[in-house]
Amino acid sequence: MIVVSKLVIALVWVFWLISSGSVADGNPADQAGFGKSGIKLKTEYTPTYSSTYDRVKKRGYVICGTNDDFPGFSEEIWTEENGDIWTGFDVDICRSVAASVFGDTEAIEYVIVNGKTRFEFLIDGSIDILSAATTYTFSRNVLKKLEFMPTTYYDGQGFIVRKTLGVSSAKQMQGARICFSGSGTAAKNIADFMKKHMIQYIPVEVSPNEKTKNVYKRGECDMYGTDRSGLASNRLSFDDPNRHMILPEIISKEPLGPVVRYGDQKWSDIVRWTVYVLFIAEEMGINSKNIDKMKNNIDPYIQRFMGELNGIDHPHLGAKLGLDAKWSYNIIKQVGNYKEIYERNVGPDTPIGLQRGLNQLYSHGGLLYAPPLK
Repeated sequence: MIVVSKLVIALVWVFWLISSGSVADGNPADQAGFGKSGIKLKTEYTPTYSSTYDRVKKRGYVICGTNDDFPGFSEEIWTEENGDIWTGFDVDICRSVAASVFGDTEAIEYVIVNGKTRFEFLIDGSIDILSAATTYTFSRNVLKKLEFMPTTYYDGQGFIVRKTLGVSSAKQMQGARICFSGSGTAAKNIADFMKKHMIQYIPVEVSPNEKTKNVYKRGECDMYGTDRSGLASNRLSFDDPNRHMILPEIISKEPLGPVVRYGDQKWSDIVRWTVYVLFIAEEMGINSKNIDKMKNNIDPYIQRFMGELNGIDHPHLGAKLGLDAKWSYNIIKQVGNYKEIYERNVGPDTPIGLQRGLNQLYSHGGLLYAPPLK
């Protein structure tokens, strides 16, 4: 009887673990769904050359994992003209990929991710591309078998506090309660900074299923740290944004950009060169308004960009990736170049109001640099 009882208890325990794992730990099917795809992938996705590209083409659209509440970068909003639409800097990166593959920015499905599920969804193949303000780090690249694409936003972690605290520097936050997400790079960055400056603090770890900004807004911590672009975006949702200030310290390097699953070099090349095309177009002075005037240009480099020239082996550059001749044209015509994307979503004339800083072309003192398109 004791043996049977123990067996029953063991079976109940196993059942509980399975049940809690599918819900509490962020099963993609339970938390985000798959819409058009109808696929529930449980095992690790191990793509090989062209396998991701082939399934995307067969499906007829790209599945993009992104945030839904990150003004300026990615959010789902309602408009009277078009109903629910996705908008933002990171969203435009995914739209650019759809334009390059299908010639249509609407050939895309968005799956909502958070700090925990963003990598899970890539690893199990639920999404084709992650574009959600994700930091490129050694461990994420090597241990999670993820391939990070060119950095689209150079950022750094900072802190936000209430002005009523009367501080002007994070170094004055001795004994402060500091919130941070437990699923990102913030925790280690904060610990390193505080240790370096010998500051005692009270860590308040926020679960992946809760937004750090909401814990801060409830007054459960004195300040919180994340990417400075994220702080600027989050502040827009506060009842009185002017009562909060972003402190001057930048305590880390946070190169943000799209991510794909390691293994399909063809797919990663398509995403990589889609990003580079955004840089190259700005460098060449080509944008969504004037690109049609660039047809039959005398400059061979522009001819290659427009799909009009390449050489003997291939009729155009796109053919080398299974794309059509107008792939780069479609990106710029339908989405715009990097400058247009930046200024439309997060630039100085938007509510978030971010200066370009390091996110300028190398020729203007920034870090954006693309290899030759030839």
